[in-house]
Amino acid sequence: MNKISQESVFDSLDKSNAQLMAEHNVNQHLKVAYWANTLDRVTYNADQVHTLSFYLEGGEGSKRVDLDRGNGHSGSLCLLPQYHHSIWEITSPFKFAHLYFSDDSIKQFASTTLDIEPRLIEIPELTFHNDQQLVTLARQLFLTSDASSLSYQQSTLEIFRYLLSDTQYCLNKHLKLTGGLSPAALNRVKDYIHQHFDQSISIADLSAQANLSDFHLLRMFKQSTGFTPNDYLNHVRVNAAKEGVISGKALSDLAQECGFSNQSHMNRTFKKWVGMTPGQFRKDNQS
Repeated sequence: MNKISQESVFDSLDKSNAQLMAEHNVNQHLKVAYWANTLDRVTYNADQVHTLSFYLEGGEGSKRVDLDRGNGHSGSLCLLPQYHHSIWEITSPFKFAHLYFSDDSIKQFASTTLDIEPRLIEIPELTFHNDQQLVTLARQLFLTSDASSLSYQQSTLEIFRYLLSDTQYCLNKHLKLTGGLSPAALNRVKDYIHQHFDQSISIADLSAQANLSDFHLLRMFKQSTGFTPNDYLNHVRVNAAKEGVISGKALSDLAQECGFSNQSHMNRTFKKWVGMTPGQFRKDNQS
């Protein structure tokens, strides 16, 4: 049996007749792209990220041929989960936009913002879905006049919040949970990170909180939160840095206060997570 090649929806489109109109690499987990296509046949195979698709103009000539769901139109919305397979035929001009988001991004949001167990989340497949509230959120995301990393992130988090608020979308209550940290152990590890994020933290420090080996702590923390321990530490540090940036603290002092080795380290990490430098973030949040 031939192995199905794995590539992103973005890469599949890039090899097709579709024309890339614009793209924005928001941060390490999010990317937005605007496309146009006219006559084409496109196959998506085993994508490694989730894709939210929204039709901006036209779409009546867009059809998913491996699944009978009719044709698209302006305002059509599709959700293509990772490891998705589909075949599309395009017979007339249309424009559409995509949000590409990692599985970690929505699970991390669920864990840190909504206190939802990440292992309960299962992204559904939607084709030409009719949910006016979700369509409104997609319009806010893709048709914003402020095409900044901050704006894209804020709109994406609103979409995540909506998807996670209704079990018809992302929660799998029938999933049998295995592995992961106990709630008490997880709280001890997270509390330790929040109390010591301004210091150097080792895996041994964290595994001692959970009474586990370093290897098991790494694996089980990721299962329970969607983060690696280092990513969670950076998440906490960057959130602390955001507050300091907005309050006007000197960036050199802020780097030390938040546990970064120096200002350059803070700038790199901040941009990776937020999609902009601390200076740009301060400018965008000035009243």
